[in-house]
Amino acid sequence: MMNELLTFSAKHLADLIRDKKISCQEFMEIYLEHVAFVNPKINAIVQSLSHEKALEAAKQTDLLIAKGKKIGKLQGVPITIKDGRNVKGFLCSYGNESSSNRIATEDATVVARLRAEGAIVMGVTNIPDFSMTYETENLLYGRTNNPYDLTRSPGGSSGGEAAIIAAGGSFFGIGADSGGSIRQPAHNCGVAALKPTRGLIPYTGKFQNDLGILNLVETQGPFSRHVEDLIYVLPILAGPDGMDPTVFPIPVRDASEVNLKNLRIAFYTNNGVAYPRDDIIKTIENAAHALTKEVASVKEDYPVIKKETYTAFEELFFYGGDRGQWLLDRMQAMNVTKIAPPFQALLDVAKQCEFSVTELRHRLLMLDQFKIQMMQFMNSYDVILCPVATFPARSYVSTEDSKEFSLGNDLTYNLPFNMTEWPAAVVRCGTSKEGLPIGVQIISKAWRDDIALAVAKRLEEIFGGWQPPVIK
Repeated sequence: MMNELLTFSAKHLADLIRDKKISCQEFMEIYLEHVAFVNPKINAIVQSLSHEKALEAAKQTDLLIAKGKKIGKLQGVPITIKDGRNVKGFLCSYGNESSSNRIATEDATVVARLRAEGAIVMGVTNIPDFSMTYETENLLYGRTNNPYDLTRSPGGSSGGEAAIIAAGGSFFGIGADSGGSIRQPAHNCGVAALKPTRGLIPYTGKFQNDLGILNLVETQGPFSRHVEDLIYVLPILAGPDGMDPTVFPIPVRDASEVNLKNLRIAFYTNNGVAYPRDDIIKTIENAAHALTKEVASVKEDYPVIKKETYTAFEELFFYGGDRGQWLLDRMQAMNVTKIAPPFQALLDVAKQCEFSVTELRHRLLMLDQFKIQMMQFMNSYDVILCPVATFPARSYVSTEDSKEFSLGNDLTYNLPFNMTEWPAAVVRCGTSKEGLPIGVQIISKAWRDDIALAVAKRLEEIFGGWQPPVIK
């Protein structure tokens, strides 16, 4: 059974350490023992701070507090960071065996901001090749397993981050999302997460930050077991750093000040293209029904998007229209010659996708038109509730048996909100017939991350949110 301290929020743990109700060194011993047990089973943290350095960092926290020194909001809290961004002292890779991999000499902006608040970075978590698939497997570090069922996937591409947080091996983490890579792992692993408004959090320090058109939809965001922590840490992460030109100086609004009674909520359980399983549908319906008496209105409604539209944007952002050449160029630039099966399957599909520069311009125009269409829909609402995925965490065996690669089904519930650049939170609100977590996606308008988080927090209060996995 998981030690109770490991189930607390990051904020609560930081309060206990600050108030001397527990020493950071005492807690760190408990934490390290737990990680030593769970991580070999799930393979989520692929590079770790040494035992000695972790205890020394905890000791320094206790000394600061004993001397009455100013401490940070996350002082002494163990956190982890998704691979693919610079974490000083750790190897930075893109999930590949590559000569481009190197030990980072400085932190990415998000990491530096968390360290400045006293967080202890305990390690780097696993990703798929080039951080580009819904599985978390690569030839450099191997496969990450779902803590609720070790035969199943934690999702991707932030699967390592979601898995270790769900397992009690990290209190807070950073992932990234261009088509569900934060939200799908959060759903699979039953944790809370936020894909924030694009332009809120700097991307400075991302490894090999040259993904071109994919940068139009990608953003970094936080994971935790508790929505409270997402609310607590978002202001730390947000705001310009003087290096990322895409970030805007817009303050983070306080989720505690959101009046739920004023909110107009739309929900949908299928989009007419990809049909979720019954227990996914029931979870969304339960969430919508639970909010009926707490908000201004709840209505089943969704923006009509044709299958051809989803396909056009899937090809635009992930396959590139150049028969996979942009992916091959990336492999060549990083001197990568061997790739794991999930990325090979993606590459095989990309090699069949070709369109002209004229068609590229057409699809970029479609993107602007799509954003306008979605904004018009949201004139009638403040929040959308919908599935994250069509299934709970999938079995690795069924993935291996499949001869065809399909990103599209779950992508249809995620990519639209990357393209609009709107914030989308995820919180566990149900359990599948197999005993796996089911998350609900909560979307709000741009720069209203506070609204998405406020609704997520209320749903967490109603349905319980994260539940400790039993790892044997």
